[in-house]
Amino acid sequence: MSPSRSMPWAALLGAMVGGVLLTGVALWQWNLQAMQARIHEKHAVLKKLLLSGKIPPNQNVMDYLSARQMALESKYRRWLAAITTPPLTAVVSADPQVHFQEQFHETQRTLERLATARNMKVPELLGFPKELPPTDTVPRLLAQLLLIQEVTKLMLEQGTDALVSCRVDDPETVLEQDEAEPFLRRVPIRVRLTSTLPALMNILGAIERVRPAIDVRALRIASAPPSNHLEVELVLARYLVVAAEPQRAATEALQAPSRDRAIAPGASAVLVSHGLEKPVRSTP
Repeated sequence: MSPSRSMPWAALLGAMVGGVLLTGVALWQWNLQAMQARIHEKHAVLKKLLLSGKIPPNQNVMDYLSARQMALESKYRRWLAAITTPPLTAVVSADPQVHFQEQFHETQRTLERLATARNMKVPELLGFPKELPPTDTVPRLLAQLLLIQEVTKLMLEQGTDALVSCRVDDPETVLEQDEAEPFLRRVPIRVRLTSTLPALMNILGAIERVRPAIDVRALRIASAPPSNHLEVELVLARYLVVAAEPQRAATEALQAPSRDRAIAPGASAVLVSHGLEKPVRSTP
């Protein structure tokens, strides 16, 4: 009687153990599928972050990207400083109109002093307002004024015969085809002078070495018979970054490698253009 009574208990115990095992296997399979689903999800997220060449994001990649970004920003600042004028200082920005008037009179005195030392007529300054200019026009007027002061001194040092006039032209917005908003504004001036051809070539070479860069937008040459002198008209420009804060032209010139220019020979009027725009053509 005793063995027959123990058989149901053994079967029940075996069934319970089997049920626990089956439940454990089912839970293990469910957890495994859940882990695989999470792995696929993470892999899909990481796949979007992979660089070219299947480089996974890690600390080394982060260090490389940070160093690359710093190098690009440094290069951008160098190029920006080479082609644009730096912003006004806080002192100048506090009262830009008065500062412009002071700079205008200082430029006049400088030109008078340089012209008198070389027994020349003082060049006319055309296009500048006689009264205090509007505040929003001060940055470009100041850039044009300092550009005149810089190039006239350079031209006199390179042996020009006479400076006839310096005129301010209207500013121009530089807008590329793929740009939604303009980034640069061109502020041109027009200088008329009398010079020999060797002196003119020296002037162009000296302008090429100036930094921030001076863009030679146009060069008009006409002979002045019976002498071997030339009547020259130069359209020069500097660039300002389109921004809310005022800007000024830099006065220090640094040496830099020259770029090629092309001047058509045998023409009574020649236009030379380089820099950020396509070549400009004109008729005499």
